[in-house]
This record gives sequence, C-alpha cells and structure tokens, in this order.
Amino acid sequence: MKLSPQQVRTVLKVNEQTLRYWKRTYPALAKRRGYGPCYTFSEVMVLLVTKRLVEQLGVDVSKLAPIATELFEVCKSSVLLLSGNDHTVFIDVTRMAIHPGNSSHKPAGGIWIELCLSDLAQELRSRILDSLGDDEATQMSLALGPTAVGAPPKQKQA
Repeated sequence: MKLSPQQVRTVLKVNEQTLRYWKRTYPALAKRRGYGPCYTFSEVMVLLVTKRLVEQLGVDVSKLAPIATELFEVCKSSVLLLSGNDHTVFIDVTRMAIHPGNSSHKPAGGIWIELCLSDLAQELRSRILDSLGDDEATQMSLALGPTAVGAPPKQKQA
C-alpha cells in the first residue's frame, strides 16, 4: 500500500511545508518529484518517528540526518512489526546512532531515546484505517489483502 502526500499529511496531521522540509532532510525521500511521490508504510513510519521526536522531545529534524539511513533500515521491517512482537530500538543522542533493543550494547550513560517500533506501527495502522473510508477500512482489516481474480493467462501451444 502506498500513500499519497495528501494522505500522509492527513495521517500524520502535519502541514505541507513540514512534510516538504522533512522530505528534503531525508535523502531517501528527497528525490521524489511530480504527481506520484507516494510513500510506503515503512517511509510513513519513519515520518511518524520523526514527528514524535520533534513534537515530544524537541529534536531538530536536521539533527536526525546522520541516522536517516539507519532509521529507514530499522523501519523497513515495519509491516512485520504489526505482528505484535516487541521491537524496541535505542537512539544514542550523543553519538547519533541507533542500537537494537536486543543488542549487547545497552544504554549506560549519555542521552538515549527508547522507541517501541511495534507500538508505533500499530498506531500508524490505526491512523491509516481511520483516515480511509468505510469500504477501504473494511478491506484493510481483512487478514488477506485484495487479490486479482480472473481467468489464468493463455499459454501458447507449440
């Protein structure tokens, strides 16, 4: 599923200028142009993490640029995070590095931010469902997504 910029702004409750600024900050999103710069679930997950860090902790978005690649990698498995398994990461603010919650490198001193990605993925999923109409929300709540139905393709006979 991909979301349009308008849908992303609605789901995250941010304005166009904010989304544009965040897009410029992250190299993975910066090259999107034209009418089809759609976002994947994992990319919107990164933007939700960004929103949380900015609004709740006052982190400047430009300070997140050094960990942008790591942040996108961690959130790439965000669809798997919907399974309910606890997946926590720590952001070392002093060194601007991301460490998995299950790593041997546990926070000891310095400033650390703990993010429970599975909770954020669930929140994002509910925000997306809330922003959709009734038919789309019903479809999204099904265990399996939509599948193309039709006659199988004809094979050439030799």
